[in-house]
Amino acid sequence: MVKFGLDLTIWPWEYRSFDEIVDIACLAEKYGLDSLWMSDHLMFITLDKGSLEVSTSLAAVAMRTRRITVGTKVLCAPFRHPSLIAKTGVTLDIISNGRFILGIGAGWYKREFEAFGFPFENRANRIKETVEIIKMLWTKSVVNYEGKYYRINKAESLPKPLQKPHPPIWIGAEGPRMLKLTAELGDGWIIANPTVESFRQRWSLIKEHAKNLGRTSEEIEAAYYVYASIAAKSETASKCAEEHILPWARGLTPNLSMEDLREICIVGDPDEWIRRIEDYVAAGARHVIVKIVPLSRANLRLYADKVVTHFKEQS
Repeated sequence: MVKFGLDLTIWPWEYRSFDEIVDIACLAEKYGLDSLWMSDHLMFITLDKGSLEVSTSLAAVAMRTRRITVGTKVLCAPFRHPSLIAKTGVTLDIISNGRFILGIGAGWYKREFEAFGFPFENRANRIKETVEIIKMLWTKSVVNYEGKYYRINKAESLPKPLQKPHPPIWIGAEGPRMLKLTAELGDGWIIANPTVESFRQRWSLIKEHAKNLGRTSEEIEAAYYVYASIAAKSETASKCAEEHILPWARGLTPNLSMEDLREICIVGDPDEWIRRIEDYVAAGARHVIVKIVPLSRANLRLYADKVVTHFKEQS
C-alpha cells in the first residue's frame, strides 16, 4: 500500500504564527495522511526566504499529533556530530511515542556550506560513518568507533529509542556512492523532484546493490518527494506553479520551461495528480511526499480527499 506525506517546511508559504503550522499538521492527521516532514537548511537558496530549525519544529508538531509519522526530509549530516544527531533522533522518537523517521543526507547547497564554514568535500564518506555511529549509539550499550572522520571511545548513549531496533533511517541519495550507501545502510530512500525514468533507474541501482549485499528491496522503503501545485481546475494549478515554483526551479536550472517543470513536479487537478503518481508507483515508489505550493487548508483537503483517498480505496 502506498503511503502519503506532506512537507511542512515554510517556504514559500507565508505564515503568521507557528500555530498555523500545527493546525495544518493536525488537519493532515485528521484527513488520514501517513507522514509529516520538514527540511533542514541554515540558509535557503531563494533570496530572503528561510525555514525553521527542523528538530525543534518536529518536536512541537509531534506533541500536538497522535498517530501521524514525523520525519526529517532530510537532515544535513555534515552540520552536526553523529552523537548529536543520535541524541536528537532518540529524543524525537520518545516525544512522538515511536513515530519518528530520520531522513538524512550529505547536503547539496555548496554556498550554504561555505557561508557557515562546513567542509563540502568527502560528504559521502562522512555520512557513511555518521549513519554507522548513529545505529551503534541507538542499539549498543557502549560504543567504540575508529573512522577516518569520527572517533568515539567508550561512549554511552541513553535512553534508547522506543522503536526497535531503532527508528528507520532514510537516506537522501541521487549519486552513485550515496545510492550504494542507501542499499548498504538505509531503511528507506528518498529523492527530490526526479523524473519518472530517473526514479526508476536509481531505484533499480539500489535494488541491484542491495541484492549483492544480501538484502532485499522490501527492506528499503522507496520515497518520492515532489514540489506540487493542485487545484480543482488544471489551469489554476498551472498558474500557481508558474508563479511560485518555476522561479525557485530556475534558481537551480536557468531557462527551465513550464513543460520541463511538469516533468519533475506534479501540476494539475486531482485526476492529473493521480495519473502522475501512478507512474511513480509503477516505478517503485511506496511513499509519496508532496510539498504543496502554495500550502493552504483548501489545497490540503483537495489532496487528501481526491488523491490520497483514491489510492487508499484502490488498496
